[in-house]
Amino acid sequence: MKKDNYLIIFIKSFIVGLGIIFPISASYLAIGLGIYKRLLDDINNLKTGIKKDFKFLLTFAIGIVFSALVSCLLINFTLKKFPVATLLCFTGLIIGGIPELFKKTKKEYKLSNFIWLIIGILLLVGISFFKTESDVILQTTFAGLAKIFGAGALAAGSMMIPGVSGSALLVIIGFYEPMLAVISETVKFTNLNTNILIIAIFGIGMIMGILLISKLMGYFLEKHETKTYFAVIGFVGASAINIIISLFGYTCSTVQIVIGLLLFAIGFILSFKFLKE
Repeated sequence: MKKDNYLIIFIKSFIVGLGIIFPISASYLAIGLGIYKRLLDDINNLKTGIKKDFKFLLTFAIGIVFSALVSCLLINFTLKKFPVATLLCFTGLIIGGIPELFKKTKKEYKLSNFIWLIIGILLLVGISFFKTESDVILQTTFAGLAKIFGAGALAAGSMMIPGVSGSALLVIIGFYEPMLAVISETVKFTNLNTNILIIAIFGIGMIMGILLISKLMGYFLEKHETKTYFAVIGFVGASAINIIISLFGYTCSTVQIVIGLLLFAIGFILSFKFLKE
């Protein structure tokens, strides 16, 4: 067995970590970098994975956290100053990965598979109702922490699904900007007691989401691979449409729209060209 180069693993995990903050499929990044299968196997056999692959998992976790913190500070700034341009870039990154998902369906375009595509769309529509107001306010009440836990589980769990972006889901349910603000404040040592509690609950939700969804994905990709990818296509496509619809709630200058369309094209090309297995 080839000996691990932990610097390379850190760099790869840093790149995958970008998929946590940017709406790029973190799982596709992991696939492209050749570490998705190893991660999925370690998570699905956690006790054995930790014992056998502890240094790999620890290095990966450190790289992910460091990447998320760095990119969080950047995106927190751009979303506040240039929300439309930022969201258009996000949409391009999401849509650019859809052609690669269609390749996974093996061109089995039959009615039963398209029913799964509709199921994927309906699943996203159902998740959208998780957002109950235009601007989610993070609260430390029991109900508020339960929502934060659920958002963490949803975002992290979805990262284990090839083609799906956890950050895009957070945008849709309204938790993306509030969580960015919490992380940004924590890095600046502001409002620490409340923010650390929120991050801890969100983090526990992420761990539970990853453990659950990795098990489900392991099963569905083994038993129903084609149908699973049709459902993912419906889910991802509906995610992009949902974000586009949300853009109509913003007012911005013509310059920001033009820049946003350019970033959309750049995001699409980057995702289309480079996020491949």
